[in-house]
Amino acid sequence: VIVVCEWSYLLWGERVLSKTKRDDFENYEWVDLHSGKFFAGVVEYLRGLLDKEGELIDDVKDKEKCRKSFLRAVQCEEDFFDFAYSGF
Repeated sequence: VIVVCEWSYLLWGERVLSKTKRDDFENYEWVDLHSGKFFAGVVEYLRGLLDKEGELIDDVKDKEKCRKSFLRAVQCEEDFFDFAYSGF
């Protein structure tokens, strides 16, 4: 679920934007890309798409499958960062 990645990147990018130095090219470019009104709009759009799909699901079991898939995507994203910061 791409919305999980982009949403977490937006939250992180907004959190560190004021601390990121422009002369630190790699970090600044990443943070600049994943913050601000435009990117927030992209995330809002993706969240809206996910919400619309969720509204189309009538079956309780299917809603639960969707919820579990979303939570699994969140866990995968969290695991990715845990792995990256643990040094393997």
